[in-house]
Amino acid sequence: MARALHARDARTVVLLLHHATGLTHEALAVLCGLTQSTITRALAGRGLTRPDVVTRVLTALGAPDVSRAPSFGSRPRSASTSWEQRLGQDATTTLEQVRALVNRAAPEEVVELLEADVRRLCSAYVHTPLTELYPHIIERRRAALDLASTLTHPEQSRRAHIAATRLVGLQTHASMDTGAYSHAFTHATAAQVLADRVADPGLKAWVCALHSLIAYWDSRPEDALRAAEAGLVHSVTDSNLARLHALRARAAAAFGDRNTTRDAIAAAEDHNGQTVLPGVLGFPQAKTHTYAGTALLALGSPAERRLAISHTERAIALYTGPTRSTGDLLAARLDLATAHLRDHDPDGALEQIDLVCASPPEQRTASIAQRVRGLIPLAQGLQTPLALRIRDRLFAFDPTPTAHRSPTVR
Repeated sequence: MARALHARDARTVVLLLHHATGLTHEALAVLCGLTQSTITRALAGRGLTRPDVVTRVLTALGAPDVSRAPSFGSRPRSASTSWEQRLGQDATTTLEQVRALVNRAAPEEVVELLEADVRRLCSAYVHTPLTELYPHIIERRRAALDLASTLTHPEQSRRAHIAATRLVGLQTHASMDTGAYSHAFTHATAAQVLADRVADPGLKAWVCALHSLIAYWDSRPEDALRAAEAGLVHSVTDSNLARLHALRARAAAAFGDRNTTRDAIAAAEDHNGQTVLPGVLGFPQAKTHTYAGTALLALGSPAERRLAISHTERAIALYTGPTRSTGDLLAARLDLATAHLRDHDPDGALEQIDLVCASPPEQRTASIAQRVRGLIPLAQGLQTPLALRIRDRLFAFDPTPTAHRSPTVR
C-alpha cells in the first residue's frame, strides 16, 4: 500500500483497499469520492489515471496533496524516507478506519433474533389479545429502529429496515383495530418511508395494503381502491398479490363498481397458490373468501348474495386450529348473518350472531363493531319475535375498550 501511495498509483490503492477490506463498489465510491462506475472500471484495471482524479482519491484516503509536498528529487535521503514513513502510517490508518467502518455490524445473532421476534409477533397478532402483544411490539420496534440507524453493513441494514417496517405495520393494525384511523395513517406513512429504503417489492405492496385497509374502514372506498392498485405496481410474488386484488374487490363494491369487483375477486382466487407469510403478513385462502363475501354482499343482488353465502361458508370452514384469525372468523360469521337477514332467514342469522356475541370482549375490534351496527337496521326491518331477539342481542353487543381488544379483522 505504501509503495502504491508513493507512486501515486490510485488504481492500485483502490484495488488493495478492495482486497484488504472487502468493501463493496458502492462503499469504495463513497470512501474515495468517486462514482461507482469509476470504481468498477478501476477494479477491472481501467481508468483512474487523470492527475486531478488521482489527487482527489489520495486526498480522500488521507494522503497529503503532492503539490504541497517537496519534490522527491530535491529531498535528501532522510527526508524521502521520512515522507515514505508518513505515507505508510497514513495508509495503515486508512485501512484501520475502513476496517472499523466495515466491522461496525451487529453480531449476526442480534439480527436473526430480531427477525425471529418479528415473525413470532406477526404470527401471534391474529389470535392473541393486544394487551399481551403491544408492549413487545413497541419494545421490538424501538430496538429495530435503533439497530437500523447504526448498522453500516448493507445486508444487515436492509434486514433491520424490513423488520422495523413490519413492526410499524403491526402498530398500524393495532390502531385500526381500535378505530383510531388517523393514528393508523401516521403509522402507515412511517412504514412507507421505511419500506421505500428497502428494495423489497413485497414489503412495499404490504404497506400499500395497509393504506387501502385504513381508507376502506375510514369510509373512503375510492382511496382504498387506489392504494390497492398502487400496490399491484410492485412485483409481488407472495400471497399479498391475492390480498391486493381482494382489497380492490371490496373497495370497488363499496361504491357499486360491479365489473371491477368481479374481476378483482377472480384475480384474487387465481393467485391463491402464492406463498403465505406468517400471521398478519400473509393472506390465506380463507381470507380471500371472506373478502369476496363482503364484496358480493355490498353489491346487493339476490344472485350475488347467494355467492356471498357460499364464500363466507367456505371461509368459516377454512378457519380452523388455534392459530386461526379470530377477527376474520367473526367477520365471516357477521357477513353470513347479514346475508341471512336480507334473505328473511332470522334463524340462520341468529345462529351466527349468537356465536359472535359469545366471543370474548378482547376479540371485538372496531371493524367487528361496525359490522354489528350494520346489522341492526336489517333486524329492525323484520317484525318477528326472532328478529326482535336478534336486535336485542345486537344492542347488547359491547365493543371492548381500546386497551383490551384482540386482533385482527380486516
